[in-house]
Amino acid sequence: MRRHAQFALLFASSITPHALSYKWPSPQYEALEGYLYEGRRSDGSNLAAIVHPCRKRQGTLSSIPAEWLRFAFHDMSTYDASNGTGGLDSSITYELNRPENFGLGFVNTQSDFENFPNKYVSRSDVIALGAIMAVATCGGPTIPFRGGRVDALTAGVFGTPEPQQDLQTHTQMFSRAGFSQTEMIQMVACGHTLGGVRSADKPEIVPPGPDPTVTTIVDFDTTMQFDNKVVTEYLSGTTHNPLVVTPNVTLQSDSRIFSSDNNSTMQSLSSSDTFASTCKSIFERMLNTVPSGVRLTDEIQLIPAKVHDIQLTVERNNLVLKTSLRLTQPIDGPVNTKRTVTMFFCDRYGSKANCNGGSKSAQPARTVKEDPNLSPVTFNLGKYFINYNFVVPIDPTTSISKFWFEVDEKDGSKPTVYDNERDDYVVDQDQLIFVPTLGSTDYRLNPTRRGGGPVGGSNQTFTRTYTLVAGVRQESNPSTVTMSVFDSAIRGYPAPLNQTIPLTLNSSLSPAGGYKFYSARVESVGLQLTADFVAVVDGKQYGLDFQSTTFLDNTPYVPTTNVTNTSNTPTTNHSAALRPSPTGATLLVIAFASIVRLALDIFS
Repeated sequence: MRRHAQFALLFASSITPHALSYKWPSPQYEALEGYLYEGRRSDGSNLAAIVHPCRKRQGTLSSIPAEWLRFAFHDMSTYDASNGTGGLDSSITYELNRPENFGLGFVNTQSDFENFPNKYVSRSDVIALGAIMAVATCGGPTIPFRGGRVDALTAGVFGTPEPQQDLQTHTQMFSRAGFSQTEMIQMVACGHTLGGVRSADKPEIVPPGPDPTVTTIVDFDTTMQFDNKVVTEYLSGTTHNPLVVTPNVTLQSDSRIFSSDNNSTMQSLSSSDTFASTCKSIFERMLNTVPSGVRLTDEIQLIPAKVHDIQLTVERNNLVLKTSLRLTQPIDGPVNTKRTVTMFFCDRYGSKANCNGGSKSAQPARTVKEDPNLSPVTFNLGKYFINYNFVVPIDPTTSISKFWFEVDEKDGSKPTVYDNERDDYVVDQDQLIFVPTLGSTDYRLNPTRRGGGPVGGSNQTFTRTYTLVAGVRQESNPSTVTMSVFDSAIRGYPAPLNQTIPLTLNSSLSPAGGYKFYSARVESVGLQLTADFVAVVDGKQYGLDFQSTTFLDNTPYVPTTNVTNTSNTPTTNHSAALRPSPTGATLLVIAFASIVRLALDIFS
């Protein structure tokens, strides 16, 4: 029987779903999900807005989606399948002086991406996200996304395909990266549905016009959209693809590649559905081609109800808890104006600690209906977000231990409870807090950067001197308070800032909200400094992870809301209220568990 049970488990493990359900807290997953589905950093700086909706670049008039997709392909092309080196690792940022990475589009794309990497979203993750947004914004399929790429800090090997190379060379280059001849044709066709060739980059392929100051662009097909026109126009003989019809036969690289199997693969791509599904698959492989030893995350899926930006802090001398509940709405559906969203929370100390005998509740300080165009990925799903932002006053003598939310549509149905699958949203400690409003940022202009800046943009960079402030409960006496700062959003992509700094008691800051304050200063030339704080009190370590420094003394003030005592507790809440339907990933897990039980029954 034991052997049969082992076989059953082995059988079940072979079909384990690759995406498990998301469970809070997971800061890396949450950061990656925010970029993919909101298109932006936590401070609102929007990566997707650069490319969406299917934009041309101001000044050059080139297709930004095409540039972003091409950037990812060229970065991946350093991969060597025989030894697992290279791949999508951001090494391209050190390879832009090579002829194989010609063109202003590469320089501008690097500039587009420089502001967005952070501790949990690597530079190469941003490149992958850019490719996904590029395809989605022009009407293409949504490519599954996984994070966790690891950035190179030096250039990779040479070997990105160039138009003048012969078919054998191209086939060998793709083979080295792990792609067959058929996959080479698919990759080139899918990649060349967007963009074209600029005379400023390749005048031997696209000659300049009569005015040499005006760049001529010849597109690969007749639309800006992600469609299979690049295939059907090639097959019908009506194409103007410059890499097919250029008079210089040596530079007809697309023609050689497309016809290398007597057009068999191109014929298969003449179906728009086949083209879309093939491109989705081949691009997913491209984006997941990473150095051996790099383990990517599970697929990042939309969190239907996301609790984010949780911060226990002091503002205007009062202790507050700030957090937001992000709910998903269909674009074509009305918003229920009668809906109420309530946050419930438990005391940490005192007679009602952990909701012994009741809880407290508060309403949102403000409600924000987000733009449906935040991210092309979410837009293509037909969804957008509503954020319910809470700023709740907390009594420092009782503090807060955990919280949850109740959403009542006021339509006669039971309220829906969001309580982290019955585990609630736990505030794991209150000994150490980050206090942005007591911090500050000073700016110092650096010498002008030569080259590498965006067209029409500024090459000016600044060194930022941050004063960061942490609070420790007034009755505690920490032996050490330190912060580890990280910043990889640096122009030119040098090695990230990664430094640990001690904080000292700041006697110029009067205690407030039950806390005394420690501070330290740090300099960075980057744009996304985050800090992890650690305090050691009576031999025990307390920590805060991934604290943003974008808003310090410039933090917009939102008044707190009133707090009401209630009889609602986690126990009554868990048993009486409706819960959101399981996600697709959760259903997969449930199905998997059922298969295991069935297999065990069969073999027992």
